[in-house]
Amino acid sequence: MLGKRFIKSIICTAPLLSLLLLMSACSSSLGTLGSGAPLYDKYLKITRDQAAKDPLIGIWQGSELGKEILLAIYLNDDSGREKLKGVILNGSDYEFGYSQEDPWFYLSPMAAQGTYSGRTTHKLLFWDRWFPTRVALSNPNQFTAYDDIPPGVKARGSKIRSFLRKEAQTAAIDDLMRSSGSGFLLWESNRVLTAHHVVKQAKKTSVRFPDGKRFEAHVIASDPANDLALLELRGFNPLPGRGLRILQGVPVAPGEDIHVIGYPLGAVLGNRPGIVSGQVSASVGPRNAENQFRITASINPGNSGGPILNARGEVIGVAVSVVRQQQIEGIAFGVKIGTSIPMPGDALQKGSLVVRKPMRADEIFRAFSSDVLLITVE
Repeated sequence: MLGKRFIKSIICTAPLLSLLLLMSACSSSLGTLGSGAPLYDKYLKITRDQAAKDPLIGIWQGSELGKEILLAIYLNDDSGREKLKGVILNGSDYEFGYSQEDPWFYLSPMAAQGTYSGRTTHKLLFWDRWFPTRVALSNPNQFTAYDDIPPGVKARGSKIRSFLRKEAQTAAIDDLMRSSGSGFLLWESNRVLTAHHVVKQAKKTSVRFPDGKRFEAHVIASDPANDLALLELRGFNPLPGRGLRILQGVPVAPGEDIHVIGYPLGAVLGNRPGIVSGQVSASVGPRNAENQFRITASINPGNSGGPILNARGEVIGVAVSVVRQQQIEGIAFGVKIGTSIPMPGDALQKGSLVVRKPMRADEIFRAFSSDVLLITVE
């Protein structure tokens, strides 16, 4: 009888003991880390050593439920395909007792829904779970994380968090972004369409295919008013079935899904193209410009000149600009592919486009990314 009472007592008090331990863990916080703290200094050194390798590497500061989040992002030292790892340095202050150096998210480059995509961990009371996330870099010193938490799951805090860099990024990153852009090979030709502002001041221009092959290029036609330019590759022989088919008159409809293939932040993120997806939000551009249209895709410097495709794989435009201010989420624009540009011959109308069924973002990427080029200027 005494044994049964003892067991019953243990069962009744276990939840209370667990709660007390949890509260003790949360109250044993070391406080917000700052300059001079060993853990902060450790990751500051790591991120400084790696800073030139990726624009997200560094120490970042955000907030959640009124508390500061101090975050270190550095090259992933775990196994797996993710490129970067984010660690909350003041983890014992955060939610239900993250311990210091617990990973908060892992990031993979060039995913379909943002500059990066990966997975975020949430402490849901007594356990943690992983959910998909995407990260969009607004500028070299700010990024936003979007957590894809299912509607039925109650997770503490916001699904959207913004972070500012505590230490300014190196000038080398800015220089690399300004010296590169995107473009795409036209169907069965040696010509490349891009944005005029990418090449307008270039003394020397070269392109790199995703497979690593490089060619010199020179401008053979340009339209500064519409921000378009046509390049010709030297030493490249047109190949059957290579390039993107584009026809004039492809409609642009608000609400339709679109995909932008290109090199966000240029060579900073590597020499392989990525894809971002969104919708056409308006069929006109700034001040009701009929030659442009507005999109919701999170494009960045370096995407300029890349193709904008609809769900059927038709090129409907060229990515040209993005507006960002302190109180404005990135608003991006494209030039409609039907815009007039003085191009030799029928460069914009060569080849007949086969009507396709709607494709997923990964199918679009596999079908067309091999002919989207990284453009480097000097």
